[in-house]
Amino acid sequence: MTLIQTGIYLIAALVTIVAFYIQGEEFIRSMVRAQVVQSVLIAAISFIIGIIEASVDFFILGVLIIILRGFLISYFLERRIPGKSSIKYEPNVNLAYYFLLDLVFIVISVFIIFYVVFSSFRVSGVLAGTEVLVFPLALFFQGLFLIASRKSTFTQIIGYVEEENGLVLFAIFLLPVPLIIEASVFLDVLALVVITSIVVVEKQTHEKMEELKG
Repeated sequence: MTLIQTGIYLIAALVTIVAFYIQGEEFIRSMVRAQVVQSVLIAAISFIIGIIEASVDFFILGVLIIILRGFLISYFLERRIPGKSSIKYEPNVNLAYYFLLDLVFIVISVFIIFYVVFSSFRVSGVLAGTEVLVFPLALFFQGLFLIASRKSTFTQIIGYVEEENGLVLFAIFLLPVPLIIEASVFLDVLALVVITSIVVVEKQTHEKMEELKG
């Protein structure tokens, strides 16, 4: 494994660590800022691969991630957060229980998907092998669990962004990245910004099974 590969692996591992930090966080503002760090780390991976591969597509993707996810989404969310940053918006959440459950869920999900579905995938370009795909898969399922385990609309939006980050990171590792990836990232995140500015104003929490009631 080369020094560049090791660096990319370490950054991808940091992305996953930030995801676990978000799961264990009580304060919405801290979660939003952690999501910014996560997006910037993914953009850094895109820039590194873009330099090595001399590909403009990766630079475009990195810039879109920083501007749309790192800046716009965090800006809209922070503007909608009521009160002070010290307020716990979900004070009754058992963080230790959810963290352990999250860890078990991710390990089982990644094991099944990685070894059953993606065992035949090959990563080309700067990276080699399939073990690097563990990081985007873990990030995707982390976002999915975050949405399922929390009631706050703010938290669920962050979970959705994590899912998008996981998909983008997965696409980055499966070189080359087609232009449709950049276009889909732009449209998806732009739509997410609009949803953030509208939905968060209407409702800040969602109770279980509430949406199924007539």
